[in-house]
Amino acid sequence: MKTIHFLLLFCILCGWAPSSWGAPAAVSDENIRINADHMDQNGADGIYRADGNVVVLWKGMHLVADHVRYEAATHILHAAGSVVMTKESTVLKGESLVVYMDTGRAEMNPAMLSSADSGVKVTTDKLIRINENEFSAIGTEITTCDMPDPSWKFGADKLKVNLMGYATGRNVIFYVKDIPVLYLPWIAFPVVTEKRSGLLFPQFGYSKKKGMQLGIPAYWVISPSQDLLLDLDIMSRRGVGTGLDYRYIRTRGSEGHITPYLIYDQLEDKWRWQLAQKHKEIFSSSANLRMDVNATGDRTFLSDFGDKSGEYNRQSSDSTVNALKMWQNYALTGYLRYSQDLYAADNRSTLQTLPSLGVAGVRQSIFSLPLYFDIDGTADNFSRDSGLSGQRLHLFPRATILQSYSGYLHATLFAGAHIRGYATDRNDISTDVHATAGDLLPEAGVRLSTSLTRIYDTGFQPLKKIRHEIIPEISYNYVPEHDQQRLPFYDYTDRIIHKNMITLSATSLMNGKFVTGDMTEYRDISRIKLSADYAIDGGRRDLLTLVESQRPWSDLMLESETWLTRQLRITFDSRYNLYENHLSTAVAGIEADDQKGNSIGAAYQMARNEVEYFEGRLSTKLIKPLNLSYTGRYSFDRGAFLESVYTAEYRHKCWSVNLAVHQRPGNQSYTVNFNLAGFGAR
Repeated sequence: MKTIHFLLLFCILCGWAPSSWGAPAAVSDENIRINADHMDQNGADGIYRADGNVVVLWKGMHLVADHVRYEAATHILHAAGSVVMTKESTVLKGESLVVYMDTGRAEMNPAMLSSADSGVKVTTDKLIRINENEFSAIGTEITTCDMPDPSWKFGADKLKVNLMGYATGRNVIFYVKDIPVLYLPWIAFPVVTEKRSGLLFPQFGYSKKKGMQLGIPAYWVISPSQDLLLDLDIMSRRGVGTGLDYRYIRTRGSEGHITPYLIYDQLEDKWRWQLAQKHKEIFSSSANLRMDVNATGDRTFLSDFGDKSGEYNRQSSDSTVNALKMWQNYALTGYLRYSQDLYAADNRSTLQTLPSLGVAGVRQSIFSLPLYFDIDGTADNFSRDSGLSGQRLHLFPRATILQSYSGYLHATLFAGAHIRGYATDRNDISTDVHATAGDLLPEAGVRLSTSLTRIYDTGFQPLKKIRHEIIPEISYNYVPEHDQQRLPFYDYTDRIIHKNMITLSATSLMNGKFVTGDMTEYRDISRIKLSADYAIDGGRRDLLTLVESQRPWSDLMLESETWLTRQLRITFDSRYNLYENHLSTAVAGIEADDQKGNSIGAAYQMARNEVEYFEGRLSTKLIKPLNLSYTGRYSFDRGAFLESVYTAEYRHKCWSVNLAVHQRPGNQSYTVNFNLAGFGAR
């Protein structure tokens, strides 16, 4: 947590202990050294004086003053006249200093502290060092702005400091320039550079759904590997919500966070809640577990309160658990999914996977021949309150022959079988489905490919050479026609379509050698793939291909990605209907980012007679001191904007303010965030 780290503060006094001081000729402690224009020692009263450009060096501390007096009998050190103490990056300035060496107590009047690490400046009428870790300051002002005319500051009558924890102030006033704008009877500041618990700066906003909003965040550092953010969310129309964000780190890179939210919604007159949790547990390099829990108390919670998390338009809320264990040639997986269909009237018919167990065996050579065996398999338990439920076993073993001819032609031939078994329960419906069923369906295929490569010298800088590779490929896939209507239907694994299909494709890859001075870099320039399917008979399950099923040719599919420069990328994917001579789908995008805070992006997406929209985004720091950004999505088929987000951030050296406007159908919201340099961010 980046909070106000001032009060690194009096660390220049932290290590002081009783010692003897004096002119260099009279001091026996080799750790102390005093230089001055004039030195005087009175042996009778044990007083040592140094005047004019006095410099004291001791245990990493550097002190300069006009005058220094050390009383050997009482072990008291006095410094006066332009006193400056420096230790590491912390500087303390004042007019007079008294140090009681026996007790460690010290006083400076007046005092100004500055810390280069935190940027904090503290001015006080009187600074008192009570002991090694505790201090007291009277008449104090604190800021991270440049002095002597700070843009903002906190003023406190009295400040108590514990270097191992916090500085606490009473009767605190927040000033903008010299104008008081906020009074706090008490406040606590962290006093070290590492993360510390405390209040963060409030957030303000307004929306049509929620009314006026005030967010009060508080941060708690539980341990170096755990922290907790508490957010009190006050809304004039909906009530007071409470959100938590608990983060933790465990061994071997395991980590996670839990974010619950609870509110009594005054508009709906009921309690409403959300629970989100992510966890990654790394047991070893070959075993891990991942959890992603998303649950809400009702189906409209996200549309009402999902603006902050960006989940306001989700269609479902899914909770999943994945476990993986790998060996040299095999992998075992466990998968669990519980879904909430937020668009359905209720969740009784929503299919749940509780759980699924899978096994995967990579290709292994058989008897040192170019013959390989691999297998995929799953055992699933499907559950729902209304509809078909039951268990399914699916195995897909394959035998593959790999051959390469003269290093140019590569051939792959495979044959396998889908083995399926079912045990089915009936819930609230009447259907002709057997309690148990089994099925075997073969599948075979062949793929031929080659690679044609050529390197060109460009003769230009910085692009010296271009490597161009063309990969033509033809493949054939066959699945016999088979009646599967007697099997239950949970997903497309239960309805494997009849295929007798040829796929043709050609891929063009270009990468270049870039030379700038003594630096040589190799990077991609473009990737283009052109492909199409020809169905001899059978069908296809390609939801993006809109060609009628009885026609053999699929859409002509083009996928491309081009890097004009390292910062500029263009993508274009399309499908062209060869029979109707029109585009079926098109997705085009351009992205540019100079890595200096300026970026632009645009994307167009169209599925003929289905959806058509445009998305644009822009972010710039060119108009200093403003950071501006815009994101918008416009639907051509609806003739309206789906979303527009405008943000403007004004940045000063020691503070910033961020204004965001969110415009969505049925709701418009405004948020304002203030940030003070040195604190207020997690």
